[in-house]
Amino acid sequence: MSGSRPARARPGNAMESCVPFFIPTPIADNLMWSLAILVATFGLRWAGEWFATRNTDPIEARQRRFTIRAITHAVVAVALLGIWLSEIQNLLFSLAAVMVALVVATKELIMCIAGSVLRFGGHLFKVGDRIDINGIHGEVIDHGLFSTTIMELPPHHLGHSGTGRVVMLPNAILLTGPVRVGAQPRHFFPHRFTLTLEGPVPVRETKARIEAAAEAALADDLDRATRFHRLAAGKAGAEIAGPGYEVTVGTSDIGKLQFHVMLYCLVQDAGALQQAITLEALEGLGAARTVKPGEQRAWDEIARQLREAARPREAAA
Repeated sequence: MSGSRPARARPGNAMESCVPFFIPTPIADNLMWSLAILVATFGLRWAGEWFATRNTDPIEARQRRFTIRAITHAVVAVALLGIWLSEIQNLLFSLAAVMVALVVATKELIMCIAGSVLRFGGHLFKVGDRIDINGIHGEVIDHGLFSTTIMELPPHHLGHSGTGRVVMLPNAILLTGPVRVGAQPRHFFPHRFTLTLEGPVPVRETKARIEAAAEAALADDLDRATRFHRLAAGKAGAEIAGPGYEVTVGTSDIGKLQFHVMLYCLVQDAGALQQAITLEALEGLGAARTVKPGEQRAWDEIARQLREAARPREAAA
């Protein structure tokens, strides 16, 4: 037989043997202490109630019983909080870490939902509106909780018909920049464009020609435009450019002559009216710059002399 002795149980393992193996030792100790405090406290409460309420008036006995129970509950709460304070702190730290990770992982979805709430609560736009957002121009054809679908439109000066491409935008984009809602094709609005000219031109005559072309282009819809402008200004509660036209003269950053034109017209007619006025202005400048017969003969003579002066150089080469 071997001389080995049976292993002696460690004194500290008595409490550990009373709890399941999957419960950590600190939690097991806290559970044991909590159970002991509850048993002792409620035992003392029962004894105190029996001692304080014997041979007393029922009303006074009920008051003493209420006081003893309140004190007992307060003692139990303070004792349990002291025992479990460290575990509560660890739990709160773990929950905070989980919440931070959850927010980081779902940040885009949260921003999309926030953008949807902003669109709905702020009445930014609806299906059928034409919007400009972050350089994207299109007509809203659908919107949901996470995204907005638009039909892409070309730049304003290239027309107002769709390109046929559908763009889906996450609603988070509504939180990153301004949203501009444009007028509908059958609405009147102030259309602005600029004519930039090089070389000396008769400014007053050119301005008068542009004004005459603008007046002729807007004559047919002037009454409707005036009524629509009155209604739009009243609804907006602010002054809106129009009705009619406005032509101002200015210069660019490099000193070129510019004519800034504003037309209060239908959205769907803005491109055609701009083209008509531009052609009228350029044709007028072309007619004004027609060279007179005497000047043409002078330019021909200068060209002949330059050619004759270049012949000896060509022969020498």
